[in-house]
Amino acid sequence: MTPSTRERIMTEALRLFGEQGFAKTSVAQIERAAGLSSGAGGLYRHFRSKDELLVEAVSSRLSERGALKLFLAPDFSITAALAPAGSLVDKLTALCRIGLDRIDHDRDVNRILMRDNSVPADMLEVFRQQEYAVVMPVLTRGLAELAGTPGREQDWEATAAVLVGAIAHFWLIRDIFDGDHPANVEAESYLRATAEMIAARLEWAGNEEEQP
Repeated sequence: MTPSTRERIMTEALRLFGEQGFAKTSVAQIERAAGLSSGAGGLYRHFRSKDELLVEAVSSRLSERGALKLFLAPDFSITAALAPAGSLVDKLTALCRIGLDRIDHDRDVNRILMRDNSVPADMLEVFRQQEYAVVMPVLTRGLAELAGTPGREQDWEATAAVLVGAIAHFWLIRDIFDGDHPANVEAESYLRATAEMIAARLEWAGNEEEQP
């Protein structure tokens, strides 16, 4: 399906914001990239301002849930969905892989968030509401499920934040170095190492609860 003019504007705007920064990207550049006459005001037939364009474009990109749809189902079980025949580390590695894929999908949004301090507060609130407020509760619930009943009283929200931070840091460092991690660590090795550390946390929590 051919994207509409509005969709082209949002796609190209996000790309340019991610590459150049929000403040350094002009309306004329966005219009030209979207196939409109540069400086003719075509963008304003779809958006009132560059700020509104950013907020709408980020909201649209984040609404593309992809693999996250599975996690948002009311009856979702992380134990059954991720590597059902695999070990705890296998399940967590699969979860980390989905997380890294999600960040790749939101590449331009994440570049703006992590490398650009010129964005309006409205955009940050959109990300908080549509991404963090959606993903974190699901991830927290999933970690508690993987830990089992003994570990449910632990602070899994903090553990979820550590997991998200580890994956986001790997993506950011690799993005800064044009796709290659400066320590020559491959994605699969990093994700499995992260999974092993989270698995140790889950198993430690369960063992702690079982102590007399």
